[in-house]
Amino acid sequence: MSFERSVFAAAVAAIALVTATPSIAATNSEAVNKRVAELYEAAKKEGEVVWYTTTREAYTKKMSEFWKQKFPDVKLTILRKQSPQLVQTIEAEIAAGKPRADILTSALAYTGIEFKGKGYYMPYKPVNFDKIDAKFKDADGHWIAQHMTLLLGAYNTKAIDKKDLPKRFSDLLDPKWKGKLLSAHPSTSGSHSGFYGGIVNEKMNGGWDFLKQLKDQDVMFVRGNAEAARMVVAGERPLGISISSANLFVARGKGQPIDVFTYEDGVIVNNPPEGIMKFTKHPNASKLFIEWKFSEEGQTQLAEWGEYWPVLKGIPGPAGAPDLSKVKLIAPDLTDQVSEAGREAFLKNFDKAFGRN
Repeated sequence: MSFERSVFAAAVAAIALVTATPSIAATNSEAVNKRVAELYEAAKKEGEVVWYTTTREAYTKKMSEFWKQKFPDVKLTILRKQSPQLVQTIEAEIAAGKPRADILTSALAYTGIEFKGKGYYMPYKPVNFDKIDAKFKDADGHWIAQHMTLLLGAYNTKAIDKKDLPKRFSDLLDPKWKGKLLSAHPSTSGSHSGFYGGIVNEKMNGGWDFLKQLKDQDVMFVRGNAEAARMVVAGERPLGISISSANLFVARGKGQPIDVFTYEDGVIVNNPPEGIMKFTKHPNASKLFIEWKFSEEGQTQLAEWGEYWPVLKGIPGPAGAPDLSKVKLIAPDLTDQVSEAGREAFLKNFDKAFGRN
């Protein structure tokens, strides 16, 4: 069974762990607190940890503020980019012999497999490693999925009546949606390489044939999830084919005219791998970062600040999320995109399907 397929089983198992409302930050175990204290003392000598990430800005800002208070003697430096550009940056730095990242969190689910194969990770198992489902981590500790994300449909509540929403992917082909659809592009959005890779590889509604038909709907493509959510809110394009659940929950929570919907065909799941780079110049600070991220409090913060589903057992998910017991979750097989040649072929075929090349 491939990693991407096996994540589906983990996602289903995670249903029992998700509740309607996140709790106040949980108290860490004595073992976690002891490890954190030891690592912090060692990390003070290094003075910094550099995090390359695709994680939402709303979360990274709160994490940065928290870190300054919690670990004032270790500077947290954050570089945010879309996943494809982030991976390119790391590869370029490694090729130049000047790797800078200590930690990488990528929205590309296959990055964990790819980077482990290239020997880019330094394995590390935090105290709570055994409390994370096997399908959300590398058995040797090279990476752990930072969280679980659902890729949901979105609509402008002022422009579209809920009863008129598409129920299946095939409904997107209705002429009434022509010129009203938007999506992030898989070349600039890691989660959408998973979304469209899932449609193709799982042959959802015909796979490539469906995407070729969707071309006639004049879909607008944007760079990422945040931009897609803003465009739906603004009414520029009132229906988002797929947007990361975290971006949608945040916008909706602010009272903006946006809400989510699911397709009966299924909801595609994305699980971003996070790991310490082998080339780290700050190994103890990097371990401190991972130790805290996968502590009880760190995972609770992930749900509260980032609107993400935690992977640590027993930690509640984001507020106002769909009832996962009523959703068909799909973790697609994306192994065809692990190699650079495979990714290039997929993107070339994608643009060809939409008449973009």
